[in-house]
Amino acid sequence: MKRIFTLSAAFLFAASQIVAQPDCSDGRYTTFDKFSSVDVTSAVTFGNNTALNGTPTNLKMDVYEPAGDTETNRPVVIMAFGGSFIGGARADVAFMCNILAKMGYVAIAPDYRVGFFLPSEVTTTLAVLRGAHDVNACVRFLKKSAAEDGNPYGIDCERIIVGGISAGAIAAIHSAYLDKLSEVPAYMVNDTAGLGGVAGNSGTPDYGSESLGVLSFSGAIGDTSWIEAGSTAIVSIHEELDNVVPYLTQEVSVSGFATGLIASGSGHIHVRADNVGIHNALKSYPGVANHVGYLSPIDQTALDFAMDFIGDLVCGTSTNSCAKIASGINDVERNSISVYPNPTEGILNFQSEEVGTVDVIDATGRIVLSTSSSFGQNRLDVSALPTGIYTLRTIGEKVGTAHFIKQ
Repeated sequence: MKRIFTLSAAFLFAASQIVAQPDCSDGRYTTFDKFSSVDVTSAVTFGNNTALNGTPTNLKMDVYEPAGDTETNRPVVIMAFGGSFIGGARADVAFMCNILAKMGYVAIAPDYRVGFFLPSEVTTTLAVLRGAHDVNACVRFLKKSAAEDGNPYGIDCERIIVGGISAGAIAAIHSAYLDKLSEVPAYMVNDTAGLGGVAGNSGTPDYGSESLGVLSFSGAIGDTSWIEAGSTAIVSIHEELDNVVPYLTQEVSVSGFATGLIASGSGHIHVRADNVGIHNALKSYPGVANHVGYLSPIDQTALDFAMDFIGDLVCGTSTNSCAKIASGINDVERNSISVYPNPTEGILNFQSEEVGTVDVIDATGRIVLSTSSSFGQNRLDVSALPTGIYTLRTIGEKVGTAHFIKQ
């Protein structure tokens, strides 16, 4: 396969220090149709939770493996389907899972909970959280299967990629980067706690849901500041004028309905990743207003770009550790804050429950203004900031965030 993206200098240095996996020496993971056929194990239950209608539901996955393969320590790519969190099914990504399995990967098409909801800031956030929780459970189940159940799918626990298309990519991105309760919007903290925190309670709680990388086909994140130094690597494909999932940072619509929810797409995700030194790559389609049009029909250059990145990522040294984790998540308490007027042209008012610091973070995750906050009413002059969408973050014993628009 042709190598078509540029690696950062930092990654090139790191790559020179590692020894390639033996299973990468013959073009595996970088060659399309390395294997001629695929074996599929359908409807494997990996977890369960409560559906949108309040009834218990089992979460299932389809497992795609290269037929006749003798390797037993293979990387995994989880590929979640799209559908605006309202519809879709794991069969929708069968085409991508077949491509991946023929390259030598174990490809997983998982369920995650979808269903009709009236779009709003809260209901859309809950939909994203459910998706991320179910992807987390799939990762944990796979690790347990390797550690305790004889590794029936021949996987390497250290080489699990979470990915998806559209809403599935959004679920995968939040699985990878939303890992602290302090990052959840203040208005959602109680709901999140009831859903099992940021890790979720969809199954296999004794294992971690950490992943090696993210493969995003037109995904987005609720706040780019959740991507921190040392976070998971990411590769994205996205049309710059996408009219469904934003390429930059703007309000999200679901099936044409405005939600009031602000999200950042691939363009700003990768600016943030560059800012904090995360290994990443982005292929954009300038001037294109379609949504994942590069997959229908498949643009081979997009597929080459994504698979080159993932292939290089999985061909590093691995310990194949499937160890359990200590229970609990190390989180700080939330400080509920509200801001007004919003939008604002100059002065932003907010209430704080404690003395601390306050940062203003732009859409790329850069801190553009820092000061101190006092207990009670606070006034912040943001008149010098360019027009755009920002996050206000207060930090004391607790942490709080709120989005605002500077006009």
